[in-house]
Amino acid sequence: MEFRRRQPSPQTLDWVERVAGAGVVSWRRMTGGITSAVHRLTLESGGGRDVLVLRQYEHGHLAHVDSGAAAEIRHEAATLRAVHDAGLPAPEPVASDAEGLETDGRPTILMTRLPGRPDVAPEDPDGWLRQVAATAALIHDVPLAAGPFRSRIDADAPVVPGSATRPALWEAAFRVLRQPAPEPVTRFIHRDFQHFNLLWRRGRLTGVVDWTGSCTGPADFDIGHCRLNLAVLFGADRAERLRLAYEAEAGRATDPWWDLYALTAYNDEWPRFIPVQVAGRAPVDTAGMTARVEDLLAATLARL
Repeated sequence: MEFRRRQPSPQTLDWVERVAGAGVVSWRRMTGGITSAVHRLTLESGGGRDVLVLRQYEHGHLAHVDSGAAAEIRHEAATLRAVHDAGLPAPEPVASDAEGLETDGRPTILMTRLPGRPDVAPEDPDGWLRQVAATAALIHDVPLAAGPFRSRIDADAPVVPGSATRPALWEAAFRVLRQPAPEPVTRFIHRDFQHFNLLWRRGRLTGVVDWTGSCTGPADFDIGHCRLNLAVLFGADRAERLRLAYEAEAGRATDPWWDLYALTAYNDEWPRFIPVQVAGRAPVDTAGMTARVEDLLAATLARL
């Protein structure tokens, strides 16, 4: 469900001013978020201006994390510090209030703003894909320690989307996933690596955001997840071109098992929330979304 809060509370803005040492002169809701409220804040101090990004969750919203949203904020703050210091194009954390004690009860993180914005209608799709692939390989090459990868699916209880036009493809994918997982190429991964979390400026990829799920896990899952997101908007062809570009960057083939693991996350909620993320920046064909994912499933099964 899209986060409904439309503006930071006065209590939150007071906290921002204290930790940043500057006055908030304006704020603007940033588009596309579905799990948190993200605002761009303009601050002024000593005649100069700066821009920071404020991200807030509702308590209990992150139910997939055992210890809740507070643990997620602490994890995000620590991860941002690590990846920023490692030289990755990530925001730098400024302050956090994991329990929401000073921010109106909402777990909160304040960070620097990176230049650029998401680009879901690139003028040069091939150049765009090459940069996406190179950035994924860069992330996977950084020697950072992180928590373990959390399992996402139960292959013994598959859920075929109600919108499926080729249910046999889904059943075939789940049969593969019931087999033991192959030994993955384990790296530091973003875990939500996809175009909505990439920033661009003048055709150049300038930043990666939303590091809340980062962990040590299968690098191929990152690519599979990005391929799923490409398929829902653009089709299997662009997703396959990303795979080939990444394999050229990484110097190895990706494992189709992890592709299937990522692709079967798709369900009938995706046509509802993808337009929220796109936020009018490109046309969205929701009616054909499931069929495009099925095209990618078929191509991935053919690689086994």
